[in-house]
Amino acid sequence: MEMHLEPLEAPRVALDCYTHQALTTGRVDLPGRTVRTGVWFRLLRSLLDEGSLAASTQGAHGKGTLQSIWQTTSHPERAGLNIWRLYEQMGEEIREVMLDAAATALQMAAGGLISARGSLGSVLQAPLHYVYDGDEPSPYRNAWQDAMTAMEAAPTSARTDPASARQLLGLLTGGCRTLDSFEQERSYLSGAGVPAEFLPTARELGRLDLI
Repeated sequence: MEMHLEPLEAPRVALDCYTHQALTTGRVDLPGRTVRTGVWFRLLRSLLDEGSLAASTQGAHGKGTLQSIWQTTSHPERAGLNIWRLYEQMGEEIREVMLDAAATALQMAAGGLISARGSLGSVLQAPLHYVYDGDEPSPYRNAWQDAMTAMEAAPTSARTDPASARQLLGLLTGGCRTLDSFEQERSYLSGAGVPAEFLPTARELGRLDLI
């Protein structure tokens, strides 16, 4: 007699892949971390047992989680069970539904749709990695940008304003240690279009240390 098998949903395929990996490699690569075969089967057993619990036996968080899982599977809650039973004591069809629920719970936990609690909860969810988004734009202008803007505007102002020319010459010659270096800066400004009469000498600028 020919058998027609229904295709498995994605969550169930993932669960079966985990089980196959456990049996063939001795470990399972879960979203949170890699665990040994024994840990995987203990986790799977917990999911199967908890999936068959009545929501009324749980607190607010547990009740909401169970209801979300069953609603996502589209199966009747607890696969129609009226009383809790061991997985091994369930009929074949009910066991298949319980496996679907366990697979759905794994997928929802991995996606952050439900919170995985307990000692093994961390293996179901990938660790969060904080990504630095950068600082918010400062409400104040950058001091260096202000200084550069002022430096760019200074020669233009110095060509028409003696006070600006004197201030600019003082700024450029502040680090000069010899009269020659002072005169070089003075000549530079003169060549840049600042009138010579706007540019004081070292004595006039008060740089008596250079004379």
